[in-house]
Amino acid sequence: MPGPGHGRDRTRNEARGEDRIVRRGVRAPGGAPRRAAGDVGAAPADEHADPRCLGPGEGAALLADARWRRAVVLGDSSVDSAGMTVVPGWARAPWTDRVIAALREAHPRFACLHPRGRRELPLSHVRSTQLGDALDFNGDLALLACGGPELRARSFDPDAMEFELSRILAALRGATCQVVVVSPFDLTQAGEVPADRVAGLRARQRLLSERIEAVVLRHGCVHVDLAAHEGPPAGDLWGARPGRLSSRGHAVAAAAVVRTLGRLLVT
Repeated sequence: MPGPGHGRDRTRNEARGEDRIVRRGVRAPGGAPRRAAGDVGAAPADEHADPRCLGPGEGAALLADARWRRAVVLGDSSVDSAGMTVVPGWARAPWTDRVIAALREAHPRFACLHPRGRRELPLSHVRSTQLGDALDFNGDLALLACGGPELRARSFDPDAMEFELSRILAALRGATCQVVVVSPFDLTQAGEVPADRVAGLRARQRLLSERIEAVVLRHGCVHVDLAAHEGPPAGDLWGARPGRLSSRGHAVAAAAVVRTLGRLLVT
């Protein structure tokens, strides 16, 4: 059975493969080459020139053969647009809305339930306040944003986090729902992290990702570890408010999720 790091290694290998394809000359609509994430040079002018983001029509093309028709979005409401720092050229839209928009572009009658919870919603509260409505909705796809509140909490209990996540995934999988678990970008880049806390926070996030990966594999779900997708420069994804993504960060997160869904359709 693959170990906890197996999925992340595969994702990184796939990402490197995508970079090689971009470097060989894939162009954005309009003829302008899209820079690879590791290229040195001027920053992209907008999200359509940023290879970390979806190009026009890319999401619909990737999801054209998607079998899902009803999705539910669960988790921390810090994924919404309230207080989002807008980077010119990157639209003000949370990553969850971008993913659903791509699914609706491919399938116009796509339905979605997005119960809005409070910010910093830990997994125990996701289970107690959102899971029931999600199951009643009878969706076939679930997007679960998790990990941020646990990482920002004063103390972190990885066993409790794993237990709560396992209960949520078991319930959703029992309802024959494909589940995509999305964990955060590198929070040490999120602003105002004291220098003496960086190493500890990085170690906590690495442990959280490993535990999420183990639970996801056990339940046959999918893990999008955004910390493995961000590419350089990581710090440009965060907004003025500490711990909150900018519009560019949301665009990059959405692309990682949509491209992951697209790969599910060809495996």
